[in-house]
Amino acid sequence: MEGYNSERITSEEMTILDNNSEWLGIDKAQLMECAGYSFASEIFTKYNLDSYSKVLIFCGTGNNGGDGFVVARHLNSLGIKTMVILVGDPEKIRTKEARSNWNIIRNNLNHLIEVEILKDSTDIGKIGVLLDEDKNFELIVDGLLGTGIKGKIREPIATVIDFINEINIQFKIPVVSIDVPSGLDPNTGEVLDKSIKADLVITFHRIKEGLHPKTEYINELLIKSIGIPHEASLLIGRGDLLPTLKIRKKDAHKGQFGRILVIGGSKNYSGAPAYSSLTCINFGCDLVITYVSEVVGEVIRSYSPNLIVRTNPGDWLTNSSFEELKSLIDWSNTLIIGPGLGLEEETEKLLVQVLEYLKINKKRYVLDADALKLIKKHLNLIKNEDVILTPHEGELKILTNIDLPPYDDIEERGRKIFKLAKKLKVNLLVKGPYDYVSDGVKLKINRTGCPEMSIGGTGDVLAGLCGSFLAINNDIFQAACSAAFLNGYIGEYCKKNIGPRFTAMNMIENINNAILTLKKV
Repeated sequence: MEGYNSERITSEEMTILDNNSEWLGIDKAQLMECAGYSFASEIFTKYNLDSYSKVLIFCGTGNNGGDGFVVARHLNSLGIKTMVILVGDPEKIRTKEARSNWNIIRNNLNHLIEVEILKDSTDIGKIGVLLDEDKNFELIVDGLLGTGIKGKIREPIATVIDFINEINIQFKIPVVSIDVPSGLDPNTGEVLDKSIKADLVITFHRIKEGLHPKTEYINELLIKSIGIPHEASLLIGRGDLLPTLKIRKKDAHKGQFGRILVIGGSKNYSGAPAYSSLTCINFGCDLVITYVSEVVGEVIRSYSPNLIVRTNPGDWLTNSSFEELKSLIDWSNTLIIGPGLGLEEETEKLLVQVLEYLKINKKRYVLDADALKLIKKHLNLIKNEDVILTPHEGELKILTNIDLPPYDDIEERGRKIFKLAKKLKVNLLVKGPYDYVSDGVKLKINRTGCPEMSIGGTGDVLAGLCGSFLAINNDIFQAACSAAFLNGYIGEYCKKNIGPRFTAMNMIENINNAILTLKKV
C-alpha cells in the first residue's frame, strides 16, 4: 500500500500523521524521543564526536526546540558535552512534550549539559564571548523553528538566526538543522524573511515539499524515521478530522459557513432527505434547503422547524422542477443529491439535467443512494468533476458491475477502488465495515464505526457529513475522509452513551457531543 503515498510531504500532512499516530496509541512524546535519538545518533557518527567535543544547540519554544532538548539528552548518554541555548521564555514552551524534556535537562542533567536562556536579542553577545573563549565547539544544532513558520520572524529568533549564520562563517563550525532550516518555508522552499544556512538538514519521516539539497540554505539533506507507522498514512484518524473542523471568523455572517441544497425525497421516502439535511444543520452549516416532491413536503417539515423545505408537485421529482432548481443551485455552494430520490424514469431525466448544469457551473456535490443507481448510463457527466460518490458494495455493483473482495482484504479491495476512482476521476467513498476513500491519487481506509450502525438512515447521515465538510471549503478528498471518520465515531459514541439500540436521529442529535469529545482526546 506504500504506492499511495508520495515521496514528499507538506507540513500540514505531517501534522496529520503526528495526530494519527497519537490516535493509534503512539504518544507524541514517543515521536519526539525517536526524532531526538535518530538525530543525535546521526550527528555523533557523521561528525566523529567524542568526549572532547562540544555541541551548541539552539532551541525555540516549540516542538522543534523539544527535539533539540532530546538531542542534548542523547548526546549526554554518549558522553558528549552540550550547551543548550533556549531562545525565549521557558514559561512559553508550547507543548507538554517539549516542557517535559526541558525540565529534564534544566533540573537534572547538569553535568554534561549547560543551559543558557536568551529572552532578549541583546543577550546574544554573551554567546559570542563564550565562543571566543571556548574553542571546543565542533557543531551547531539549529532547533529554533519547525514546520509551522509563517511570515516575518520575531525577535529574539531573528537576531539568533543572523548570529548562527555569522559564526558558521567566522568559526567554520558546521550547522545542522532539525527537520528544516529555521526560517525556510517547508512547503515552498521560500525564505520570506531570513533563514539558517545549514550544512546539513536531517528531516523526519519524509522529505518536506520545499526542501532541496545543494541550495543556498541546504547543502546536504538526510531523512530519518521517527517511528510514524504506515497505518498513520493509510488509516483515517483524528489527525485527518481536526484541520477540517473549520472555525467561524469573527466577522462571519449567515451563509458564509455553508449553503447546502439537498435534492431527494419521493412518494416512498421522506426520512432520507430529512436525515441528510438535519445532519448538515446539526453540524453547524448556516443554511440548508431541502428540495423534495410535494407528497412528502409536509412530513419533512414536521421533523424540525430548522428545516427549510421547497417542493415540486407530484410523487417524484421530474423535469418540471428544473427551472426552480437552477436558481437554488446558483444559491448553494454544495449539493447533496439522491437521498430518497426514487428510480423513476422522469427523475433520471431531471438528474441528467442537473448534472449537466453542475458541470457547467463547477459546483461541488455529493451523489448518494438512488442517484448512484440512476447515473449508471451517464458516467460521462461526473468524470473529472468535484463530486463524492458514496456507494455501499451493492450500489457500486449496480453502478459499475464490479465485484469487490471482502472488506478486510485491504490490498485487493483497495487496489480495485483506487483503480476505479482513477478511471472515473472522482472521489469514491465506498461504505462498509471498513470505508475506503480514494480520488485515484490517494487511498485511505476508515475503521471507525460499529455493527449497530447497519440500520436505516446512517448512510444519509454520512451523505450529510460529506456535504457539510465540502460546504465549509475543505479539500474534497479530505472532506470525504473526515465524513467517514466522524460518521463512524458518532456511531461508536452513541453505542457507548445510549446503548446498542440507537437510531440515525440519535446520531444526528449527538454530532456536537461527538466532536467535542474528539477535540478533548
